[in-house]
Amino acid sequence: MIDLFGFLRFIINLILYPFAVAFLTFYRCLQWLGLQPIAYNYQDQIVLITGSANGLGREIALTFARAGASLALWDIDDIGNRETQQQCLAILHSHNYTSRVRIYHVDVTRATEVYAYAERVRYDLGQISILIANAGYVSGRSLLTESDADIERTFDVNSLSPIWLIKAFLPYMLDANRGHVVLISSVLGIHACHGPVTYVSSKHASLGLSRSLRLDIHATHPNSRVFIHCICPYLMRTKMFNPMLTQISLKFIVPIISPHYVAKQVLDAIEWRRNEVILPYHLKYIGFINDYLLPAWFSEWFLFQVSGKRPLDAFNKDNEEDTRERRRKQVNTGQTENIDLI
Repeated sequence: MIDLFGFLRFIINLILYPFAVAFLTFYRCLQWLGLQPIAYNYQDQIVLITGSANGLGREIALTFARAGASLALWDIDDIGNRETQQQCLAILHSHNYTSRVRIYHVDVTRATEVYAYAERVRYDLGQISILIANAGYVSGRSLLTESDADIERTFDVNSLSPIWLIKAFLPYMLDANRGHVVLISSVLGIHACHGPVTYVSSKHASLGLSRSLRLDIHATHPNSRVFIHCICPYLMRTKMFNPMLTQISLKFIVPIISPHYVAKQVLDAIEWRRNEVILPYHLKYIGFINDYLLPAWFSEWFLFQVSGKRPLDAFNKDNEEDTRERRRKQVNTGQTENIDLI
């Protein structure tokens, strides 16, 4: 079996190598012509991040804190969000930055709440220049066993909440003619898999939102300096997806990635103005080969190996979002709903 895996690794590398060489040559030519990423002074930027209490959201917040940005952190997990805030403040103080970090208890699935706290952020920090729609939800159940409430929450968090955020902040970005909207989608928003059907569907919706919105801005504001980015990572080592990692095969071809790596690529996408980013990068070429060059039977076998034959079997039904909801109720007992700390 080891020899077989070694042979498969050799074949995959052989196929991908010309693509990698071509990309590197093109990239070096652009550098030789003087093309460089946009230099940002993040100390002048105000960044709003949803789902900032844990996982990828926290890593994105820490990465922007290292760059010196002021942060507005939105989540329903007040305890986790407070921990994120303290870690960001420690980083800012260690670098002698004067940037601010505020946390807000916001349920992004409620449009009226999003609009109200958008005004609160503008009053506290000013108009944001970078919006990171990161909050996500997965129930860990198949379509036929998933409750109607779970299905609605999946689309509320993954598909509808970015729309409420965009409606709340994009008009001000367009008026100022500056800003970045970053939607955290998924590779599953491009290449479907079996198992979490509603999650896959919701991530397809977020990817379509980013593409359509980008075209709409270009049509209505042709010279706008407002940019839309969509980040599509593969499975990450977070609480939300850790149970699924044991079901995945062929990790030597499509490795599990870390939230820290994805967070760094978010800043990279902003600085290079990349519209869509698939992580890890070589997954773009694997997806192209799988979709257009491989026979259907092999393509299906490959997808089953990458995503797992039964990816939901080991999924922890008491997932991260459920834990957040319980912790929110515990914190709110005897307290006001809003938590806004400096």
